[in-house]
Amino acid sequence: MKSLAVLCALALCACSLLQGVADFREPSVSFKDASLSDVSLGGATVNVTLTVHNPNPQGISLAEADYKLSVAGKQLVAGKPAAGLRIAGGGSSDVVLPAQIRFADLGDSIAAVFEQDHLPYRAEGHLGVSTPLGVLPLGFAQDGTLPVPRLPTVTVQAPRIADMSFTQATLEVPLTLSNSNPFPLPLGSLVGDLRIEGADVGRIASPELGNVEARATRTVAVPVTVRFAQALAAARALREGRARVALDGTLSSGGASVPVHVEREVDFTR
Repeated sequence: MKSLAVLCALALCACSLLQGVADFREPSVSFKDASLSDVSLGGATVNVTLTVHNPNPQGISLAEADYKLSVAGKQLVAGKPAAGLRIAGGGSSDVVLPAQIRFADLGDSIAAVFEQDHLPYRAEGHLGVSTPLGVLPLGFAQDGTLPVPRLPTVTVQAPRIADMSFTQATLEVPLTLSNSNPFPLPLGSLVGDLRIEGADVGRIASPELGNVEARATRTVAVPVTVRFAQALAAARALREGRARVALDGTLSSGGASVPVHVEREVDFTR
């Protein structure tokens, strides 16, 4: 009798499982968006976001992800989506597929890449979800474009004469960096040659500049010593209080450097 009861219970469970399998509806995947994060002048993380839809009453989970992502024809190094993702019954969940991009790999120079407005990309592969039928692959393919980050702009503000003698002057040169991107931009150092009225007067080397927040500006004062014996025109300009100042250098970030040229007429303050 007891054995018969156990057999009946097992049969009912099997019938319920078979019914669940028979009623199981295939989940689907749709493209949501592609975006950049962790951006520097050297590269960024490309994040392709897909949405998995589960039409069944029981939950399912992400078992695997196999995908390729290329930007401007260059295949990127893929990362891994977050582990342990579960899609509730009758619900949807986003899956983020990351990949690393180096801007130097996408053109003849980093500067040439940043001159573009958008870069084409293609994402393709499949997501595997655990179901009563086993791991079910959900294929996807998507073409689109990614916005190219904007280079920060550098502006020379009115230098301050910190000290001046008959032979030399010490200037504090304020450099304002503006980030027009909707994300923070980490910057390294800015180094270059400073000219006053066309004469080379010294070399500028800023400290590490750190993050410039999204759509924000940051100003850093960099000291430079002007020796009048090497730049008579600069000595005259400093005494008159107004001159044309130019800076040619490089700005570094994320292991990459881009050229910087700034030139404008400024008033010197004390």
